[in-house]
Amino acid sequence: MKFLIPVTLLLCLLLASCNDAPKDVVVPVRPVKTTVVDSSGLGRRWTFSGTAEDALETDLSFRVAGKIVYFPGDQIGRRFAEGEVIAKLDPSDFELALRQARANLEQVRANYTRAEADMRRNSELFKRNVISRGELDQIQADFKSYEAQLSATSKQLDISRKQLSYTTLHAPFDGWIGRVQTNIHQNVSAGQPVVSFSAGRQMKMYIAVPDTLISEVHEGDPVEVRFDALPGHNMHGKIMEVSVDTTTGSSYPVKVHLENEKQLVKGGMSGYVSFLGKAEGGPVCYLPPVSVVGESDGTRAVWVVDTETSTVKRRSVVVGKLTSLGLEILGGVKQGDVVVTRGVHHLKDGLKVRYSRNGTEG
Repeated sequence: MKFLIPVTLLLCLLLASCNDAPKDVVVPVRPVKTTVVDSSGLGRRWTFSGTAEDALETDLSFRVAGKIVYFPGDQIGRRFAEGEVIAKLDPSDFELALRQARANLEQVRANYTRAEADMRRNSELFKRNVISRGELDQIQADFKSYEAQLSATSKQLDISRKQLSYTTLHAPFDGWIGRVQTNIHQNVSAGQPVVSFSAGRQMKMYIAVPDTLISEVHEGDPVEVRFDALPGHNMHGKIMEVSVDTTTGSSYPVKVHLENEKQLVKGGMSGYVSFLGKAEGGPVCYLPPVSVVGESDGTRAVWVVDTETSTVKRRSVVVGKLTSLGLEILGGVKQGDVVVTRGVHHLKDGLKVRYSRNGTEG
């Protein structure tokens, strides 16, 4: 009996400890950044980089040599309407040449008028047998010579007028000065570039398309153009020229035409040209590369949020090419899925997360 009381007390203590309920373990809710999958609906797209150029850009020059004495076009970015004066040469020598041509014409015209009167008078004398046939032939030959001189001198006067007009450089269309290549009081030769003049209403881009795809590219094909300097502005263009000869390696140059009525695109801007609905396959989506996790067996996966329970689940995906839009996802997710884009390496299946649909962290 002396052992019964201690044993009874020990059993009571054990029973009391077994009745203690375990304390609840608080699982932290991890904030994550997410994005909603949006299918492009255009099929797999071909995208190529290029640089914008003005389709109506030209180097303006004088058609005659001379010294620049008036140069309102020496300011980069200055706008000119069609026909406005961009620069002028010293016209003194050309004005002298024009006056000389006029004087020569007057002298030759006087000789022509006298020779014409002599021919008419002597023709009457020949009819009355006053002069011989040989004398009349000589007089007619002199008249034809003065007639030829009159024609040549008239053309020389026209040339002098044109050369004088060539001393003024006009804007060929509405546009602005892109580059200034000369200075006022500088002597320039005929054909030497003075300024580069741009219209800016139409732009062009040259892209290199590989030989494996060039047979699918045709003039008139629609394209979508995006520029790094103009986020959110997707512009529509059209294929204007497709080369039949390769330039470097196995790529073919293709010219893209782009309307620029709002003049947002400037020459030299880098951008991307995407062919719409050109390749095989259904609609695809693009995700930030950081949202894709690499598996040990070489596969890829993303974390998808269950919007009803706010928990995440690992899902395998098939990835494509890395483009300017992000990493191409060919399969594994569907439109409307909420995918984690930040903190993917600290997640596990069933973990509760806090997120926001606007792309910020929850």
